[in-house]
Amino acid sequence: MNPLPVLASLVVVGGILYLFVRRNRERTANAPLRGEIQAGVRFATRLDHVSILGTGGFGGTRGQWIRLRGPKRLVVGADAFMVSLPQALREFVFTGRESAIQYSRAPSRGAQGDWIVITGQVSGREVQLAITKSAGLPEIWQALAGTGAAQGTGPV
Repeated sequence: MNPLPVLASLVVVGGILYLFVRRNRERTANAPLRGEIQAGVRFATRLDHVSILGTGGFGGTRGQWIRLRGPKRLVVGADAFMVSLPQALREFVFTGRESAIQYSRAPSRGAQGDWIVITGQVSGREVQLAITKSAGLPEIWQALAGTGAAQGTGPV
């Protein structure tokens, strides 16, 4: 009997289980801040595009903007904000004082125009997200700046 197919199946199941546990830990760690944001929503909107800056790994994604698919939403509270992707079961929760925002031009191949690049700590690691909306980008900027996020100057 060849143990390779059984071993391969266990590796795949283990990988899926690891991702599930990791996401649940992130959601649990974000729960207090997420609750605070949702209790005092100051601004909320649907986003047209969200991309994340790749940090490496399989496929050599270091330094490349990776478009996140599915519906996306920005919710801004008094001192924090989150970008959520409900279909992907992902959320990025930032505190305003520990993040920075900056205008940029088209960091993604998928959409042209102006973007707001958010840099901050998510679950102990630095994350860069680029967000855009066809209309209302100045309102998004004002809402994010109102959380205390440091405002950058010039393109990213």
